[in-house]
Amino acid sequence: MKKFKNDKERIAFLKDYRNEQNGWHLWKHDEDLQRTWWRHDLPDGSSLIVEEQQQTFQWPNTHVAWRVVSWFVVEDWNGSACFADYTGSRSMALRKLKDVEKEMKA
Repeated sequence: MKKFKNDKERIAFLKDYRNEQNGWHLWKHDEDLQRTWWRHDLPDGSSLIVEEQQQTFQWPNTHVAWRVVSWFVVEDWNGSACFADYTGSRSMALRKLKDVEKEMKA
């Protein structure tokens, strides 16, 4: 895993989740749901998951589209993957990165 100097570098890494050169990869895509999941596997066996969901609003003469991004941590639990955090927040993913870095130093 990349070594980070501070939270600014960690946040930049998290925001760059579409960059496969940083260890992220496209995990799943569902065209019907308009959702895409990106995954980064961590050294402790857990994974960070980013879910992108396309939202649209249509009204006569108006079409607006935007993307909703949620964050999740998947942990290994007795050989099965389970979502360890459902908050969907980037701050939770940032905390997980810090925890894994501490574990690697120990």
